[in-house]
Amino acid sequence: MQLTTVFTAAITCCLLASPAHADLENVKTKGTLSASLYKDFPPYSFVKDGKQQGIDVALAEAIAQKLGVKSEVRLVTPSDEKLEDDLRNNVWKGHYLGGGVTDMMLHMPYDNAYSAKVDQVKFIAPYQLEQVVFAFDTNKVGKQPTIANFTSEAIGAEIDTLSDFYLLETLQGKVSNNVRHFPNLTLAAEALKKGEIAGIMGPRGELEGVLAERPEHIQIQRLTTPGLARDSWAMGVAVKADYAELASAIDNAMAELVRDGTVKQIFEQHKLTYAPPAAPPTATTTTPAANTAQK
Repeated sequence: MQLTTVFTAAITCCLLASPAHADLENVKTKGTLSASLYKDFPPYSFVKDGKQQGIDVALAEAIAQKLGVKSEVRLVTPSDEKLEDDLRNNVWKGHYLGGGVTDMMLHMPYDNAYSAKVDQVKFIAPYQLEQVVFAFDTNKVGKQPTIANFTSEAIGAEIDTLSDFYLLETLQGKVSNNVRHFPNLTLAAEALKKGEIAGIMGPRGELEGVLAERPEHIQIQRLTTPGLARDSWAMGVAVKADYAELASAIDNAMAELVRDGTVKQIFEQHKLTYAPPAAPPTATTTTPAANTAQK
């Protein structure tokens, strides 16, 4: 290649490069803040009566209002493999079949160790501390059960999640024969209500959402989980790493929404216990990583 060609290419590259604040300007120019949210993911993002609903849908709208634009939500199907695939397809590159990316994606882990692995994305704006809890049938395991109760009673978990892996390994595998795997917690909740299983392990928000209508003998609470180094994690927002100005604007908007009580109010409107975000923990679980962090 001729030197002049290289020079021209370099200059052209510089001239065409977007200024650092273009990402935020683009959002304001188009008048919308687009967000990727998981499809069929109650109580966070789902469609009911033909309308997008859920906590994350409401949060996306609240952030957009703070930025002075409208919210545009795209409901996406989780990858069968890894969270990194969801981030690539929806935040920083786009799916190879097309469709482009959105300005942000909610319900992403706000975690120092995980952030270091995905440098194409910024993880910002923590808004919730999610925690692993148990839903259980008090007629089968009493009102103060322990993990040991499930060495003789069936317990459900969403397949390939932290809860699933934990139950297969805990107590030297003594619970594993009683683990029932479900494609989602909605189906697990139905099995619990029918008496087919005695308990479910999973994130509090999801369990409270799918069991919002439940009989008195089904309780949801935290149990001691021996061998599990970490049972809670903060959830936040992911944006493309290059979008520094947009990331800052969303981060500030969410901080205001947490501080003024808007996020708590949104959770309460959906009848969920709200735990505010804490500083991202650095400990890692002793169990294998789940395929998607929202589980």
